[in-house]
Amino acid sequence: MGGLLILGAVACENSWSPSSPSDAPTPTAPTATVSCTPTQSSNNQPITDPNGPYFHQTVIAQSANGLTLTNSHQIIDHASVPDGVRRADGSVLVYYVNGSTGATWVARIVADTAQPIGPIVVDGVTAPVGIVDPDVQTVVGNKIRMFYLNGFGAPVGVARAMCSAESDDGVRFTTRAAAFVWSTGEPYTDPSVVPLADGTWLMAISLGQQTVMARSADGLRFSQGATLTFGGVPELAIAPDGAVRLYVCGAGIVAYRSNDLGRSFTREQTVIGPGFNGRKIVCDPSYVAGAGLFVFKTG
Repeated sequence: MGGLLILGAVACENSWSPSSPSDAPTPTAPTATVSCTPTQSSNNQPITDPNGPYFHQTVIAQSANGLTLTNSHQIIDHASVPDGVRRADGSVLVYYVNGSTGATWVARIVADTAQPIGPIVVDGVTAPVGIVDPDVQTVVGNKIRMFYLNGFGAPVGVARAMCSAESDDGVRFTTRAAAFVWSTGEPYTDPSVVPLADGTWLMAISLGQQTVMARSADGLRFSQGATLTFGGVPELAIAPDGAVRLYVCGAGIVAYRSNDLGRSFTREQTVIGPGFNGRKIVCDPSYVAGAGLFVFKTG
């Protein structure tokens, strides 16, 4: 993420991530090349913008149902846009943008604490520039599949796209596909993906204060569908009863529920109100399926 411009706020109570597009750099022209293969590492420098990741914190809480939280507390400082995943062996990893180093990192959750492992490696490139907004799922073979916005702050001529990569150890990834590609100027950010009960996959993408849905038969390439107006910076999860849940940011973090595989949603409740722990920003939710944990960002 070296050289990132930190954006002003629209959605999510002044949330940083490339998901708040009011001051967002204009996306690369449609004629640019779409590539998910990183070419260089970040500069390992702090992101010092006062609205940026250096001034954000990752918070963890316990939650059996993804709606009611207990024991919410900070686990990582200078950490933004977190997303967690439980592996088959029961271990939990959290991926986040490290504002101290300008790259996407991974940490292991041990009890109520986080033990940073270090920056991710993609196609042999450590701490690759331009990879932000990580969203992770376990797939066949106990692999971790990471979806992310690629091309943010990348060299001129590389178009933004939602990409995917897979890892056996949770640190070293190999790119799989350009999961969602667009040829217009919309500042899409913050992908979140879940596999559905019918074998298909659902992706939610932030577009300012809106959420764009996309679908895939194989979890690799997605086609755009409906646009929802509930809020932005979405997180998809499967509720304990099998329903599809959509979290969005607005006045805190709000949950919506779907009983038809994400085709329609009804409001459930506010999960975290604005002003948690005295912070203005409460956003970037992640319900860690099977772990009874909920991760989010403050700032």
